Amino acid sequence: MCTGISVFSKQGNPFWGRTQEFDMDLEYLGLIIPAQTVIQASLTEYVAKHSFVGVSIKGADMVVDGVNDAGLAGGSFYFGNVNRYEPKSEIEAAGKLPLAGEEFVTWALANCKNVEEVREKALAEVAISSDGGMLGTSLPQHYVFQDLSGKSLVVEPSIPGSFEIYDNLVGTFTNSPKFDWHVTNLENYVGLSQEIAPARKIGEANIFSSGKGNGLYGIPGDFTPHSRFVRATFLNQFSDPVDDDKAIELIFHVLDSFDIPKGVVVSGDNHKVQFTQYTSAYDLKEKALYVHLYDNRQIQMLSLEKVTEPTRFQIISEQQVAKMTPLK
Repeated sequence: MCTGISVFSKQGNPFWGRTQEFDMDLEYLGLIIPAQTVIQASLTEYVAKHSFVGVSIKGADMVVDGVNDAGLAGGSFYFGNVNRYEPKSEIEAAGKLPLAGEEFVTWALANCKNVEEVREKALAEVAISSDGGMLGTSLPQHYVFQDLSGKSLVVEPSIPGSFEIYDNLVGTFTNSPKFDWHVTNLENYVGLSQEIAPARKIGEANIFSSGKGNGLYGIPGDFTPHSRFVRATFLNQFSDPVDDDKAIELIFHVLDSFDIPKGVVVSGDNHKVQFTQYTSAYDLKEKALYVHLYDNRQIQMLSLEKVTEPTRFQIISEQQVAKMTPLK
C-alpha cells in the first residue's frame, strides 16, 4: 500500500514523492552508492554506471526509492496478484539478467539516465524472477520513474519475462490493479471540483450548500489503491502551484492525506498491521532526498554526496520536538 505523486514547481522543475506502507517493521537507512560500485543482487551482480541516493532497508544493498546523478528518480510499489515472474533459469536462457521484484529500482537507477533508457534497457536487458529476494522471496512489485525532462514512466512486470510500460501522464501511482485501469477509472470522477458548490433553489425551497469542500463530495476516502489513486490525482491537481523552495513541502502536505495509523488496516489470519512507515520526497534537480518516519515526523535530508564506497546514513526514528522560544 503505497502512494506516489509528481509535482512541478512554477519554475518547471520536477519533484517526486511517495509513501511506503508495509506489514512488517523494517529499519530504514539513507544510502549513497557511487558509480562503479559492484552491486550484488540476490541472483546476479552488475556494475553501477550512475551514483544514486535513496531510502534503503538495513541489511540490504538496494533502495526502495531514490534519485541518481542524472536526475532520474523512482520507486518500487507493491503489485500483488498481477505480477508475472519467471524462474531464473528461463530468464538467463533468454540472455537477460534476473532480478528479484524489489531489486529493479536499484538496477534502473544504477544503469539509466532518464525514463527513455529505463524503457529501452528494461525490455532488452532484465526480467523479474520468481527466485531470490531480500526477504527470501521475490516480492510482487511494479515501478514508477520521473526524470528531469518532466516525463514519468510506469514499468509493470505483468508479462512473464518482460514488462508492460506506460507513460504516466497524470503523475500518480499506487498499487494493483494495472496502471491503465487506474487511469480509465478517473473517468468516473471528472466532475470533482475544488470550487464550493453554491446554494440553489429547488421548487420553492432554498437548498443551502452543504459546506466547505463540497465540490469534492464523492471523492473516495478509503485506503484501497483504487481510491488512493483518485484522491492523490485530484488533491495534487487542485493544489496551488508553488516555487522550488515550497515543492517538497507540498509533496508532504498531499501525501500526509494517505498516512495510515497503526491498527487502521489489518490483513491476514495473523492480523498483520499495515501502516505508513515513511514518506519520502525528492528534488530531482538537486539530487536530494527528504524523508520522515512514522515515529519521527521531523523531515530529514540527504543529498547525493561524493563517496568512494557505499555509505549508509542514520534516519533518526525518535520523535524530535522543538521547544518554543519567547518572541523578542
